[in-house]
Amino acid sequence: MERSHFLENFGNNALARGIEGEATLKGIRPRLAPYAVALFAVSGAWLLTLLFRSLLSPTIFLLFFAAVAVSSWYGGFRMGLFATFLSIVTVSFFFFEPVYSLSVASMDNSIRLGLFMLIATFINWLNAELRLAKERLETTTQQLQTSNKRFQKLAESNIIGIIVADINGAIAEANQAFLNMVGYTREELVAGLIQWRQMTPPEYEEVSNNSIDELKTSGVCQHFEKEYICKDGSRVPVLIGSAFLDEQQQQVIGFVLDISKQQAALQETQQILETLHQREDELRLITDSVPVLISYVDAEQRYRFNNKGYEELFGLSVSATYGKHIKEILGESVYQRILPYIKIVMSGEKITFESQVRDKHDMIHDFKVTYIPRFNQSGQVEGFVALVTDITEQKQAEKALKASEARLRTITEKVRVIPWEVDACTGNFTYVGPQSVEILGYPVTDWYTHDFWYEHIHPEDRDWALQYCYESSLLVDNYEFEYRMLSADGRVVWLYDIVNVVRDGEKPSLLHGFMIDISDRKQVEQEREQLLAREQAARSAAETANRIKDEFLGTISHELRTPLNAILGWTQLLKSRSFDSHTTALALETIERNSKSLAQLIEDILDVSQIIRGKLNLNTQPVELISVIEATIDNLRLAAQAKDIHLVYQFDPSVGVIMGDTNRIQQIIWNLVANAVKFTSAGGKVTIQLQSLDNCVQIRVIDTGLGISPEFLPYVFENFRQADGSSTRSHGGLGLGLGLVRHLVELHGGTVQAQSPGIGKGATFIVTLPRKSGDR
Repeated sequence: MERSHFLENFGNNALARGIEGEATLKGIRPRLAPYAVALFAVSGAWLLTLLFRSLLSPTIFLLFFAAVAVSSWYGGFRMGLFATFLSIVTVSFFFFEPVYSLSVASMDNSIRLGLFMLIATFINWLNAELRLAKERLETTTQQLQTSNKRFQKLAESNIIGIIVADINGAIAEANQAFLNMVGYTREELVAGLIQWRQMTPPEYEEVSNNSIDELKTSGVCQHFEKEYICKDGSRVPVLIGSAFLDEQQQQVIGFVLDISKQQAALQETQQILETLHQREDELRLITDSVPVLISYVDAEQRYRFNNKGYEELFGLSVSATYGKHIKEILGESVYQRILPYIKIVMSGEKITFESQVRDKHDMIHDFKVTYIPRFNQSGQVEGFVALVTDITEQKQAEKALKASEARLRTITEKVRVIPWEVDACTGNFTYVGPQSVEILGYPVTDWYTHDFWYEHIHPEDRDWALQYCYESSLLVDNYEFEYRMLSADGRVVWLYDIVNVVRDGEKPSLLHGFMIDISDRKQVEQEREQLLAREQAARSAAETANRIKDEFLGTISHELRTPLNAILGWTQLLKSRSFDSHTTALALETIERNSKSLAQLIEDILDVSQIIRGKLNLNTQPVELISVIEATIDNLRLAAQAKDIHLVYQFDPSVGVIMGDTNRIQQIIWNLVANAVKFTSAGGKVTIQLQSLDNCVQIRVIDTGLGISPEFLPYVFENFRQADGSSTRSHGGLGLGLGLVRHLVELHGGTVQAQSPGIGKGATFIVTLPRKSGDR
């Protein structure tokens, strides 16, 4: 395809090329050429006038007018005047009487010369204006050509997209940058397949219509942002500015800039700003949380950052202190005190000092201040960070400590206190008071031996006490601690040690203090703690017993009410009505069953009462365990079958006979198996195992029931304790059965324990009985 587009011949025409050629010729004319042309034109007019004088009357100036016109056209107004002067001289000398003289005899000829001069001057002025107009046209044409070349170069450089379109949507011309931007080819452009309205998303139609209205109103549309739908369906964000190319407002030239990278950079910048704001908030939160006043001061000594501590100290908000000079916030007197330190930090050195400042309540505070310089990239100090710590309480404590030390020195001879002094470099004592003999029993001379103090510290306190002293002496000037020492007679003596550190620069050089015997106080504290622990344990036991009592009363009232209601209900019915034999038998059976249940409850309560009072005795005799267990299982088999529970028993035939109370052993087996059946769901299994050990026998009752939680397992054999003590529990009972089991087993000299992996995983109860047991 031939190289052609809408900007190639912009402004080129024949007139511009002609003016350009003429300007080129003028550039090479000699400086004297205008004078030569004027002289040649006047000479030519003179010769032609001489030759055709007869034809040129009545006016002799006709050809000289032409000479003046040619001279002024060629050389300008000045050359026209020169030619006018030459023409007047030539005509006066050669054609007016007297001939060959410059004088003019007749008035008529003078008037003719004057008119010639006026007309020639007018011709010169017209030519000068025409020449000036041509020069302006030439300059304008050159500027237009230069602008056209620059514009053409801009379009061909494809830096931005340029299009020529109409307001209806058709795109007539476009440079390659625009085509690359929207993904179309020049062939598709030539075929008229690119429509800017079709490429405009629906949400930008209003913006596009507004731009057209602005074009129609002012001829120019200021740049605005929108999107174009590319050929592949993607979108490209663009910045568009446009203007009409003609007065008919038919064609529009538009400049289209792809701002995808700018928008991505803007989004990235916004994310960075959000991150910075977040970091700033985090920094503000951290600096506001620390118990230190933190500020940043610039090179002009103005606050640029303050944490919340300044607001609390001076009663000024962060915005109120920002940009303020140090002097405005701290006052003239404080400023003059700290000015030397400000000069030091502004010279690039870190400095720490102490000062006093009044707060918003006019109270004086002692502060420890550290100034840290901040350097820019060129290494110059552009400000400093101020870390201000309120040490008012520390100062007060130091004063109180000094006063206390003075008092202690006064009374040290009268109390059980050992004054001492240690060389911090060697760790050896340089002085120990004579009270050490009375308190610890060691002669004073023993303290001056190497490692004496360390070797006589209680072994449990030895390492940490030495480490604590070492670290504290490096970090603080005053500290105290409690530890134990072994006296000469082996007693444990509690000491309260108060230590003051004397420094040589940054390093400790001398330690001195007092060892105070606090053994009596420690003994009182220990007795008080033991008493408090016993009181708390007793209170907890009383609260637990009270709660269990309440639960037991609620439970027993429920357990007694249920069978009594059945007995009372059937009794009233039998008294008031007549029933057939079957119903009467059912009523009597219900009354009998509930009566037995009541009797069992009462018997269990009486057993517990006898156990508590120590009145329960065993009727010891040989017991055939296998037969006792089988009889118990037979009695419970119907209850197990009613819940579809499978009873399994595994007996060791070598068990034989043991010594015990048959009824009580049967009661143990009954309670354990009945408990297993009660807490095993339908379809479950209860296994009873009996095996012989060395000097005892072991009975295991294993079920697949509800299991026992690890929290309740230690209390499962306590009287009146139930895992679910609420009145809405799903299983009945007073919580006495397993408690009776424990007491009865222990009366036989045996042990009982419960095991359970957890809720829903069943439980195992293990009873161990000796083969022989004495009467109890």
